[in-house]
Amino acid sequence: MSVPQLGYLCLGENPSDEAGRALIRQFVLVREADRMGFDDIWIGEQHGEPHWPTPGVLSLLGHLAAVTSKARIGSLPLLPALHGPEGLADELATLALLSKGRFQLGVASGAALPALLQGRGLEADQAREAMRAFLRRWQDGGASSLLPAAPPVPVWVAAEDEASVRLAAEQGWGLVAAATHTRERVQALVRRYQQASGGRAPQLVLARFACSADSAQEAEAIAQPYLQALAQRATRQGWGADPVRSIARDAAALQAQSLIGDHAAVARQFRALADSHGATHVAIVPTSGQFDTHKHILAAFVDEVRPLLEDD
Repeated sequence: MSVPQLGYLCLGENPSDEAGRALIRQFVLVREADRMGFDDIWIGEQHGEPHWPTPGVLSLLGHLAAVTSKARIGSLPLLPALHGPEGLADELATLALLSKGRFQLGVASGAALPALLQGRGLEADQAREAMRAFLRRWQDGGASSLLPAAPPVPVWVAAEDEASVRLAAEQGWGLVAAATHTRERVQALVRRYQQASGGRAPQLVLARFACSADSAQEAEAIAQPYLQALAQRATRQGWGADPVRSIARDAAALQAQSLIGDHAAVARQFRALADSHGATHVAIVPTSGQFDTHKHILAAFVDEVRPLLEDD
């Protein structure tokens, strides 16, 4: 399989509990990632998580379109069930126009966040159907008066229920898998898509926590505190309760599944994701909330890891 595309998943790391400062710093990093040559830059819709202050994802995506010029940009993911469908369609079509065709739409139902849905008066099945209904209307071109003038928008679906995977397969949309999903879970998702598509493999965006450094010891020293804090936060907030499906609460498993090590080892790990998971795109999350270290990790993937991939 070919080498996956290199993406950057922006979480808006907020270690000092200053959301405004965190977002400003995030967009400095975004500009750097675009300048460095990342293929994709993604921002996800997060709610109820002060450490990742990105609930206003549509505003952030508009700013992302303005401060970048080369990389594809996108939502990873956006939750259509939490937005009015007509207004959302107009916002997304505007993004497609502003970005001159660089915008990609990644969506999820929010079914993995039952407390969030309940707070909006929704059940998981309702949220899944709202996501599918929005995507059908978007695909038909009737969602916004701007769509006829907008460039085509690639669609990526973060869902595992049969109806959503079947719709994605029928339409030829891509899939999304989180950095905390077990390998078996991702492989099962890919098989489900292939069964629905008559054997065609999906395009797959796979998120991965990442730290590449001059030595494995240096990379591990940077990554371990971040991953330990993530696992503790997952336990407190109830994420990833089923260890068969998620490693969110297991710091050791997170480290083993992440792209962490010296540059040559990380290049091998990155390439292997195509064979082991079917990844066509990998979106890295640098394992540091500290600005300078975060930026250094981004630079290492472009300056040190990517040339090793190209040389193979």
